Amino acid sequence: MIRKSIKYFIIALCNLVTLSILLAIWTDSTELTFNEWIRPIEFVKILGISILVIIGMGLSILFYRKLKVNSIKKRIRLSILLTLLISSFFYFDYTKRIYQNRIINREIRESINQKMESTDYLTFGTKADNLTFDEYREITKINWFPEIPNESDSISYYYSHDGFLPDYVFQVSYNLPLNIKIDTITTLDGDFYKSIKTEIIGNKHRVTQYEYLK
Repeated sequence: MIRKSIKYFIIALCNLVTLSILLAIWTDSTELTFNEWIRPIEFVKILGISILVIIGMGLSILFYRKLKVNSIKKRIRLSILLTLLISSFFYFDYTKRIYQNRIINREIRESINQKMESTDYLTFGTKADNLTFDEYREITKINWFPEIPNESDSISYYYSHDGFLPDYVFQVSYNLPLNIKIDTITTLDGDFYKSIKTEIIGNKHRVTQYEYLK
């Protein structure tokens, strides 16, 4: 029985290895910088889908017998098709992310890495200077950072947090044309503080958004 089933486990294992390779490819250094838990979390999902694949192929054996599908080659082809069907979302999602991260946005993500500053003095956090709006927007696709106006340039940010705790400190500064109206605010709600301040430097607004949760 084990010898007969080994081919189905090999199919499931090949599927797990293939998905793991795709995961490793799309999680580039930029992704890992801003989402360090992405690989362990996604790998747990891959393990889960692999278990479903094994269960699905186990149930399919009963249908093969009921439908009198005795050809080993036909059973293997149907099992591979079933595996791909169960795992189709992961293949589609990972392939799309590879295309976006490694092809479409490769230059932007490489530029972000070059502008990242050393954060050895931080237990958790990141820091970067002189980002373009497209680079900052790429970061917000990975992390929760607040949105800023499309006209922003010379963007610098500082982000420090306490790992698993919700506590954090975040600051982002950017330039805006003088014709854009900026609403300055200062709010304090319990342990959450947020402010938006601006000053005129040359022919630009220099806006600073600061917030923390402690």
